[in-house]
Amino acid sequence: MIVDAALGYAAVLPGPHDALFRYVFSQPEHAAAELRSVLPATLGARLDWSSLELSPSSFIDEQLSERQADLLFTIRCDGRQAYVYVLLEHQSTNDPLMAFRVLRYIVRIWDAFLAEHPRSERLPGILPVVVHHSQRGWGTTTDLCSIIDLDADTLALLSAHVPQFRFVLDDLSGARDDALRERSLTALGRAALMLLSRGRMSADLLADLLRWHDVLDQVVAARNGVEALAALLEYAFRVGEVLPEQLRELAVGLGPAAQEAYMTAAQRLTAESYARGIAEGKAEGKAEGKAELLLRLLLSKFGAVTDATRDEILKASPERMDVWAERVLTATSIEEILA
Repeated sequence: MIVDAALGYAAVLPGPHDALFRYVFSQPEHAAAELRSVLPATLGARLDWSSLELSPSSFIDEQLSERQADLLFTIRCDGRQAYVYVLLEHQSTNDPLMAFRVLRYIVRIWDAFLAEHPRSERLPGILPVVVHHSQRGWGTTTDLCSIIDLDADTLALLSAHVPQFRFVLDDLSGARDDALRERSLTALGRAALMLLSRGRMSADLLADLLRWHDVLDQVVAARNGVEALAALLEYAFRVGEVLPEQLRELAVGLGPAAQEAYMTAAQRLTAESYARGIAEGKAEGKAEGKAELLLRLLLSKFGAVTDATRDEILKASPERMDVWAERVLTATSIEEILA
């Protein structure tokens, strides 16, 4: 995958799905629109969406943090405090025990609630929602009872004694353009769901983005539009098979604000990738490590580096190499970088 504008592969920067998901849907405006689109209307009508607030808590098991992310919201339901727990699940294979995992997270939320309200004699309602995206799509149960290993007749006899639990599923895998566009979401919410649905699986992510030109126009025109579009472009950089130059052309077509968003995303990725490469260290020392990383940047963007350029980089000071690295994404030639 040629996704990271700096190094040319996706593995350099961790958690792109989590980063986009959290950036967009930690904002109540976008989260409320997404939740209302997937919940039954009768249930949604009982929730006071104006009271939706993000709670800065996570309940994900550490060993699962690379393939899951979560958001917890408080909300008023029938005049009482309740919670909405949203889990992003993006592993490539289904987890048949997901209903049990979600139940564990719910119990942790209750434990946290009781720690803050030790005299409470009742537990708040918690609505669990799983947002899933993968190549194969969701293919297992959302119901806890169906994974209890008992004969159906016996399970029916025990129904009053086992947990009755099912989570709401929003499976984005293979979602069609028209289905995503028809959701009553903000422009940023729709664009984010499209990228989560297609980003790592699309054969032509650039074509997908071009089809969503009108929605991207709305994103950049909205409040905080430059930062929002930068987050979308950064995600496309990191997970999709799309070249930096192609995304730059897309931004040019969207106008000056979009070009600013492109530069924001590009500079952030370059700085993060370069800093990560240096932080990892090299056995031969910092200067040699910087030189090797800068050469990889140039190879990723331009495809070849002459012996003369290689020698010039190897002889340069670490400070000079830092200046050159900052120019990689915006320059159109190696000569421009080294000027």
